[in-house]
Amino acid sequence: MAEQGTRATGALIANIAIRRPGGLHVDLVISSRLGPDIAATWATLSADDATPITDAIRTAAVVLLHSDAERELLYPHLLAASADAGLVATASIPMRSADGAVLGAVGFGWNGPRQFSADDLVLLETVAELCGQSMDRARLYDLEHDARNVAENLQQFTMALANTDTSVDVADVVVLESMRMLGAVAASLSAIGPDGLFHIVAADGFDDDSMNRWRTFSATRSSPVGDALRTRRMITLNTDETVLATYPALAARSERYGEQSWVALPLIVGADAPAVLFAAFAERRPFLPDDLSVMATMAGQAAQSFERARLREDDLREAERARQLAKAISGLAAADTRAAVAATFVDALPALGAQAGALALVSDDGGSLELAGASGYSTDLVEKWRTRPIDATSPMVDAARTGTAEFVNGPDELAERYDPETVSMLGPTVSSWVALPLRVSGRTLGSLGISFSDPQSFDDEQRVGLASFAALCANALTRAARYELEHSIAVTLQSSLLPGRLQPLAGVVLSAQYAPGTRELTVGGDWYDVIACSHDRFLLVVGDVVGHGIESAAAMGKLATATRALAQVEQRPAALLTQLDRVAMADPTTQFTSMAIVLVDPRAGELHYSLAGHPSPLVRRKDRQLVRLDGARSIPLGGLTVERPQHTVRFDGSIVVLLYTDGLTERRGVHIDERIELLESTLGGTESNVSSLPRVILAAMMTGGEQHDDVALLCAGVSRIVPVYERTIAARTAELATVRRDLRSWLQTSGAAVEGRDDILVAVGEALTNAMEHGHGYDGGPIDLRAEHLDNRYSISIQDHGRWRPPVDSDGARGRGLQLMGQLMDEMEIVRNDWGTLVRLTKFVEQENGSEG
Repeated sequence: MAEQGTRATGALIANIAIRRPGGLHVDLVISSRLGPDIAATWATLSADDATPITDAIRTAAVVLLHSDAERELLYPHLLAASADAGLVATASIPMRSADGAVLGAVGFGWNGPRQFSADDLVLLETVAELCGQSMDRARLYDLEHDARNVAENLQQFTMALANTDTSVDVADVVVLESMRMLGAVAASLSAIGPDGLFHIVAADGFDDDSMNRWRTFSATRSSPVGDALRTRRMITLNTDETVLATYPALAARSERYGEQSWVALPLIVGADAPAVLFAAFAERRPFLPDDLSVMATMAGQAAQSFERARLREDDLREAERARQLAKAISGLAAADTRAAVAATFVDALPALGAQAGALALVSDDGGSLELAGASGYSTDLVEKWRTRPIDATSPMVDAARTGTAEFVNGPDELAERYDPETVSMLGPTVSSWVALPLRVSGRTLGSLGISFSDPQSFDDEQRVGLASFAALCANALTRAARYELEHSIAVTLQSSLLPGRLQPLAGVVLSAQYAPGTRELTVGGDWYDVIACSHDRFLLVVGDVVGHGIESAAAMGKLATATRALAQVEQRPAALLTQLDRVAMADPTTQFTSMAIVLVDPRAGELHYSLAGHPSPLVRRKDRQLVRLDGARSIPLGGLTVERPQHTVRFDGSIVVLLYTDGLTERRGVHIDERIELLESTLGGTESNVSSLPRVILAAMMTGGEQHDDVALLCAGVSRIVPVYERTIAARTAELATVRRDLRSWLQTSGAAVEGRDDILVAVGEALTNAMEHGHGYDGGPIDLRAEHLDNRYSISIQDHGRWRPPVDSDGARGRGLQLMGQLMDEMEIVRNDWGTLVRLTKFVEQENGSEG
């Protein structure tokens, strides 16, 4: 801006003075026409300095110096510096923000005396106004960027905490995230243990010597951590005599490791402070209010997560025995895959009083016993047991081969009955061992091996209990094999019916995601589809058939096929649902299906929709505000004969439409309104593009709980199809304002971002002015203007019908319009011929709010 200012005003130098936050200092950006030594001298000024530019900032008024005599009178201390710079006349004009606040000032200097005319002042104030607008935009962008970074960091911190289960996990996340977010070189989280001492739960960046000295320490010992716990207040420290005298350990760390600042954050929940976060920094930190606010927020979130994890661990310890005993039976009954059976068996080992155990299955060819799950054994032992020939000698293989249980009461009996290799494979800490066959209907599926660290008597009661447990495992394995077969068939069927790839549509970005329930055999009747219609219109369809399994997947296929077939003759959502009602009434497997159908019309800028017992789709506008499509609700398909309503929503620019099934927002134990609020905040707050939006939404919604139902999501990024802008104007200056207004409105409708929009308006204004002056000489002749928009590309042509008139050169001040147009646009082409001059301009402009499509 300083360089452009010198050219616009003919000044020797131009400078921009920017007031720092707090208003105590002013930074100058000085034109390169001034020597580097002088520029360095004037780089930073105090706001109280007596200079023309600081006076302009303080008084918010224009300060003019016409000559050296006037400078000697008003600013005698600047006379020598001005002479060194070759300056005589100067002008300093306040630079304001949009709300009128003074951001700084624009200064100009000339090498001779100067009288400032009214036109001069208008030009100078115009330049200052343009500079202020640009600075204001940059300042707001910086603030928004910083705020977004803080929000994203805190969101990432929160999501990382949400994925923790134990206090150690929380501590690890808090330490690593605090180093990342705060820029610390080392951090630790210490908690008060049952012994009343501080124990480091997690740490990073400290050497072994520091960890050994501070791994456990008294809460009464002089330290920032102890003081933060006692005072329940954040403690921030920098290297100075008082701090180093109070905490000698910090003085030693500063000298040895170069640390310059520290902070101790108590993690406070209610009346307790369960832990303290300590962080060290390599540089002196001012600890500004924004920094302290972020730290306080982190401490609050970390405290809640840490306390939640500790309470959960206490509850788990108290209920572990009862839970394990219940899980030994109900867990096997609920297991629906062989892997789940093996995992349930491993989890049930403590309920059996066992130290370790293994579950192995006979291979398909019957020639070996293959390990399916194990716990409590070393990695080497597990690898040795991974596959054993069916004729090998070991308790588990014997049980599987003979179909009878093998009980080993102690090490001596084990040594008597088995060879040394087998004994070594059972582990040195095993006192008793039992191997139980897994049999169903006379067929042996495999065997269980269970190790006990204490000697066992294996009385009749214990033997019956263990045999019953083995029978439960065998029955669960049989059911799992049947379920896995059914699941494989259902998944294959459903995968074949869902669109393998969404049909591409011009100017539309589509993405979809299907996620089965976290229970491995859960396959439902959720589906999505995109159906192209005439005149650039298309249908977005999402449906959910009642139930799960093969029958639901087949019913889904029927409705999906019927929807696509009926849509060839009827695209109105309400009428299409009415037709589908007849289909559902004729087929009981498809009754009570919920559906959402949205007809998108990009040319009219309209969404027509109707819902049959389905969750409301969401629309994110270009201003990131959300609209719920909940005005056309009715009952699910095939229940009763009803009149299906249809509503219309209009849109301009770019939007994102999201359709989904209820598995996304339903979660056991959580109110549906909370889940919908989470979905809306995720959709409205994410910066992700449409292509990755389903994955981002699923990640946010599926965190922290089991997903029992399957989920289908369908996203569409749509831009309203903007017609070509065309008009013919007369070569008169008065036409420029009208064209600028109309073209600005067209650009806004197309969704062009503000900066690109302004660049186009300036460049087109220059091109039209050239056409009027050089093509027609302002004689009122016709000038044709055409603008069109495709994706992010804006193409503008300006055609005059006159004969080119060369400019009258006035000491090089003319002819900069073409240069400005070239700088503002990505492409520029000028074609002169017998019937006039054609200027083609091209600009690639991002859409507002980063909307895709």
